[in-house]
Amino acid sequence: MRPLTSHHVLLLTAAAIVIASLSAISPTAAFVTTSRTSIRNAATKIISGTTTRSLPSLTGTSSSFSSSIRLLLSSSNSVDNEDAAVAGVKLRIEESIANTDKGRSLQSPSQKTQIHSLLSNLESLCPLSEPARDARMEGPWIVLYTDAPPPSNGQLGFWKGVAKQVIDLEKKRYRNELYVGGGGADGDEGAWLGAVLDARWDEWDGVYLENEGGGSGSGSVAAEEDDPGATTWKVDFESITLSLFQIPIFTQQFKAGTARTWRMSYLDDDTRIVRAGKTGRGEDDWIFYMRRVSS
Repeated sequence: MRPLTSHHVLLLTAAAIVIASLSAISPTAAFVTTSRTSIRNAATKIISGTTTRSLPSLTGTSSSFSSSIRLLLSSSNSVDNEDAAVAGVKLRIEESIANTDKGRSLQSPSQKTQIHSLLSNLESLCPLSEPARDARMEGPWIVLYTDAPPPSNGQLGFWKGVAKQVIDLEKKRYRNELYVGGGGADGDEGAWLGAVLDARWDEWDGVYLENEGGGSGSGSVAAEEDDPGATTWKVDFESITLSLFQIPIFTQQFKAGTARTWRMSYLDDDTRIVRAGKTGRGEDDWIFYMRRVSS
C-alpha cells in the first residue's frame, strides 16, 4: 500500500463527509446508490495505491485514518446489501402475487401464507421509524395485492377493477378510488364504473376503536407503542360516490364516527405496505401492498 499523501487525506475526508451525508437519505433512490458506489470505488483506489497521481507525501500520517475509511466503506457495503435485500424481497413478492388477481383469486391457503410471509419480510426491512410522517406518503398509489374484502379490493358486485389511494398530506385528506373497465397502464383511465370514498386522517392517539363502526374507543391504549402516531393514522370516512362513465350518480354519507386505523408498516420511494384495521389491535387488520403511480 502506498503512503497516504496530503492530497489523499483531503480526498478521503471529502469522501467520508459525502458518504455520511448520503446515509441520511433514502437508500432506495437510484442516484444515492450510484453515488455511494462511485465514492467507494474512488476511495478504494486511493487506499490501495492504484491512483495515478503522484503528490508529496504527508509525514506522520497515521494508519488509523485508513482504518476509519475502511470502516466507512464497510458501512457503505452494508447499506448496499440492505438495498439488494429489499430488491430481492420485492421481486419475490411480485412473482408470488402475479397470478392472484390482486389477491382476489388465491389458489390455496398456502399461497396466501407465502405471500404474507414475504410481506412481513419486507416490513422488517423498513428503513423508517416514523413512516406515517414521511413526505413520501403523498400522492397516488395503486393496490397490487390485498386480502381485504370488496370493495376495498377493487371489486364492486360481480365487476372487478383496480383500487387506488390518493393522499393529500397538507390537507390531511385522502381518497380510496375504485375503477372498473378502465384502460391505461394501471386500468384507471376512462372507467365506465367508479367509486370514490372521501375521508380525512389524523395521527392515531393509540386509543383502540370500537369493533363495530370504528367509532370512539374503549379507552385502552396500545401500550407497546410510545408514539403510535409515528406509524399509524386514524382515518374518518365521510362519503362515498358512485359514478357511471365518469358521471356521479349517487353519494352516500357515512355515519359520524365511522373510522379505521392505517398502520404504515413499510414505505420507500415507490412501495408502501399498509395494515388497515377496524380497531387498531392488529387481529382485524387487512394488508395492502401498493406501488406509487404518477397520477
